[in-house]
Amino acid sequence: MLPYNLEQTIFAAISNKMSELYTPHQIEKVILELNKQFACFVHIAEFNDKSYSKSSLTDLLIQRYMDELSGEWTTEKAYDQLKKALLKLGFKDSEIQMESKLNDLIPVQGRREMMKDWAIESGLELDVLKPNSIIYGLLTFLFFAFIPLGIGMDWFFSGIGMAVCAGGIFLLNKTARNFKMDTLGQMAESLAWKLYLQQQKKGTENSKHVVTDRVNRILETL
Repeated sequence: MLPYNLEQTIFAAISNKMSELYTPHQIEKVILELNKQFACFVHIAEFNDKSYSKSSLTDLLIQRYMDELSGEWTTEKAYDQLKKALLKLGFKDSEIQMESKLNDLIPVQGRREMMKDWAIESGLELDVLKPNSIIYGLLTFLFFAFIPLGIGMDWFFSGIGMAVCAGGIFLLNKTARNFKMDTLGQMAESLAWKLYLQQQKKGTENSKHVVTDRVNRILETL
């Protein structure tokens, strides 16, 4: 048995930790990470109205994600989440339709920055930009063309050429500004299918025990 004073000290430390309030920034970080791990969507705004202790936030997150994981991703669900995020970013409701052209909705100037904001606001990973297909294709062709040249001629110069092509491909991906699809509806459909497959793959893993464990582990990192 522990000495009374030590027992009281440990109890007080645990109580203080459990009653510690999380900041909105910390809660946002937790929700973004949980959304990514469970391939689902819980909006940050749901937790912006008040402060939460560890015990209350843990219980709320576990229940919220269990509820979210019980439903399947559909095109309509993905579109609804994307639209809500755009409205919060200042877009007009009339601008956001299934048939809205992405190139018109998100102009190329500042597109990458806007996509980052859109992803954060929606809590979803929006991997929908691609590099210039002509330049990308040319660099990919040259990269593989250097392989037989290295075998038949000089690996040193061939290696330099492959490195230059690989660097160009990496840079193109990092600066990509072209949409992979044409309309917002197509984007929602592609996103919903991707998230549905992830959800089905992880379906057997998402028991309450697993959800509880992941919530607790993420909160412990704060």
